[in-house]
Amino acid sequence: MAEGNRLHNALSPYLQQHAGNPVHWMEWGPEALGLAKRLQRPILLSVGYSACHWCHVMAHESFEDNQAADLMNAHFVNIKVDREERPDLDRIYQMAHQLLTGRGGGWPLTVFLDPDSQAPFFAGTYFPPERRHGMMSFPELLERIHQVWSTRREELRAQHLQVQQALKAISQPRPADEPAAIDSLAEDLVGQLGARFDREHGGFGTAPKFPQAPVLALLVAIAGDHPADDEQASQMLGDTLEAMARFGLRDHLAGGFFRYCVDQAWEIPHFEKMLSDNALLLGLYAETARRWKNTGFERVCQDIVDWLQQEMALDGGGFAANLDADSPEGEGAYYVWTAQAINRALDPGQASLFNSRYGLDGPPNFEKEKWHLVIARSIDELTGPGMNREQARIQLDQAQASLLKVRRKQPAPGRDDKLIASWNGLAIESLARAGRLLNQPEWMELASQGLNAVAVRLFGQEPPRAVWRDGRNAQLANLEDHASVLLACLELLQWRFESRWFNLARRLARRIDRQFVDDSGAAFLTSLEHEPLITRPLAFADEATPAGAGLAVLGLSRLGHLCGDAAMLRLANTIVTAAAGDMASNPIAHATLIRAGLEVASPPTQVLIGGPEDEGQVWQKVLTARPELRVFRIAPDLDLEEPPELVQTIQAAPRTSAFVCTGLQCLAPAHSLDELNERLSVSP
Repeated sequence: MAEGNRLHNALSPYLQQHAGNPVHWMEWGPEALGLAKRLQRPILLSVGYSACHWCHVMAHESFEDNQAADLMNAHFVNIKVDREERPDLDRIYQMAHQLLTGRGGGWPLTVFLDPDSQAPFFAGTYFPPERRHGMMSFPELLERIHQVWSTRREELRAQHLQVQQALKAISQPRPADEPAAIDSLAEDLVGQLGARFDREHGGFGTAPKFPQAPVLALLVAIAGDHPADDEQASQMLGDTLEAMARFGLRDHLAGGFFRYCVDQAWEIPHFEKMLSDNALLLGLYAETARRWKNTGFERVCQDIVDWLQQEMALDGGGFAANLDADSPEGEGAYYVWTAQAINRALDPGQASLFNSRYGLDGPPNFEKEKWHLVIARSIDELTGPGMNREQARIQLDQAQASLLKVRRKQPAPGRDDKLIASWNGLAIESLARAGRLLNQPEWMELASQGLNAVAVRLFGQEPPRAVWRDGRNAQLANLEDHASVLLACLELLQWRFESRWFNLARRLARRIDRQFVDDSGAAFLTSLEHEPLITRPLAFADEATPAGAGLAVLGLSRLGHLCGDAAMLRLANTIVTAAAGDMASNPIAHATLIRAGLEVASPPTQVLIGGPEDEGQVWQKVLTARPELRVFRIAPDLDLEEPPELVQTIQAAPRTSAFVCTGLQCLAPAHSLDELNERLSVSP
C-alpha cells in the first residue's frame, strides 16, 4: 500500500505545495498506476496548477483536512497532476468531464478513474467541504463513489467503456466531404466573431471576459496594414486591444496582463498572471503598434517586457510559468489600493493627478472599499493651464514608480518558476518579433538568451523534454513545445542567422514529421515515444494558447520556404487538409489553423540576402521592420548541418545579393538596394 505523501521530490511547485497534505498523494506514473491496479482501488485524479485560486481553496478546505484525507487514503489511490506539466492528461480528462457532465470543466479538476484502464467514470471540479449551493460536499462525494465502486463496479465499467469510445472518436479528424476554401473559413469565423462582439466594451461574449489571443491573432492577419483594409476585423481587433490595455485586465504599475476579467467591462480581473497570455499579447500589440503607428500600444509592449524582465526572468535565460492569484492577504490584495495608501505615497499634486487618471476620484470598484486601477481619463483630459501632455506623463510615470516601490514591500504572490518549453517558445518568438518591429534590439537579445536556455535545458537531449526547474527536466516535449520553439528559432534567425538556431529548427521540423503527424495529416499532442494513455488527443483546436497543429503548420511552412523544401510545404498543407472538417464545424475553435492555412495559401514574400560584404547587413536592417516581409541574412561562413540547396546558393553568392522569393519561386538576384526595392515593388 501507498503510505505517506510522495510529492516531496516533485519537480512541480504545484505538487510541492501539496507535499505537506495528510493525503497520500502520488505523481502520475507506473508506480501509482500499478498500485491502483494491484489494490483494485479507483484513482482519484486531481488536476490543477500553482496560480489557481480555487485549487488553493479546495486544498485548504479538503486536502489539508484529516477527515477528508482519511477517506481518500482508505478508498482511493490519489494522484496529483500539474496541468502545466502534463497538458496531455489535462486535455484528456477535461474532455472526459465534458462528456460525463455535459458542461465545460476547469480547475481544480476532480476525476475518478478505473484502476485497470484509467478510464473516467465520474468527473467534477471544485467540491466544498460541506453541502453548499446545491453542491455535494467532498467527503460525501468520496463516500458515494466508494459505495458505488464497491456495489456497481461492472455497471460503471460498461459506462466508462462508452466514454473511452467517445474520447477516441473525438481524437480522430472529422471528415470533410467538400473542404471549404480557407478564405471562406476565415470569413465564416469573422462573421461568427461579429455576432459575439461586445460593441460597448470590446472583446467577445459577456462575463467572464478572456483575451482570446488565438482569435485576435487571426484578426491581425486579416486586418491588414491599415484599419480601412478590413473594417470589421480592424474594429473588433482595435476595440478589444484598446479595452484590454485601458481597463483592469492590465497591471498599470508593473506591466503585464492578468488571466481574465470576471465582469463584462474588463474592470476586475482574476489576478493570476500567466507567461503564455503575456507572450501572445506582446506579439499582438507589437504587430498592431507597428502597422497602425499606435504609440499607446508600443507603451503596452514596453510594459510587458519590463514585467518579463523584472518578475519572470530566470537565471540563465527563459521565463517562469506564472504568478499566483493569491498573496498572503488574499486574492488581489497585492494589486488593489486604498485612497489613504495613495495619499501616503504621493505628494498632493501627484496624488490628485494619479487619482484622476486611474479612477480613484470615483467610487471603489473592488469589494466596495478599494480600487483596482483602470484608466479612467486620457492624458488629454488631464491637461490644462500649467500642465501639458509631457508634464502629465512625467508626473504619472513618477507616481507609478513610487507606488510600485510601495507595492513591492508587501508579501508578493508566489511564482511558479518552471521553465515550460511551449510557453517560453511563445514568449521568445513574441519578444524577437516585437524587438524587430519596434526597433528594440535589447528585446531580441533577451529572446536569444531565452532560446539558448531552452535549447540546452530541454532540447539538448533525445527525446526533448517539456519542463525544467532547478537543474532537472521532466516530461516528454509535446507538439506545442516543438512547434512554438521552431517558430522562435525562425523569428530570431531574421535578427541573426546563427547555425545552432537553424540546425535546431530543422531538427524540430523532422521530429514533428516523424513523431506527431500520421499518414493522413492528423497532428497529435503527444509523440509516438509517449507513454500509452486512454486516447491520443488531437492538437487541432485552440485553447487559451494556440493549437499545436496550427503552430506546426506555420513553422513547417516558414522553414520550408526558407529551405526551399517542397516536401516540408506538402506536410504543412496535408495537416491543414486533414483538419478541414474540424475547422468547418467550429471555426472559432480553430483560429490558429485557419490563420496557418491562410499563410500556406498565400505565403509572405521572403528576402534572402547573401554575399561576404557587410552591405548585406545594411539591406537587412532597412527591410527588417516591415511586417509583411520575412528577411534573412545568410553569411557564407555559417556551419550548417547538410544545408539545403537554396541556402547553399545564398551562401555561395560572390557579392552582396538579395533573392526575393514568393513560395518556391525566386526572382533574379538584386545587387543593389535600389534594385532590391524594385524587385519588392513587383513581387506579388
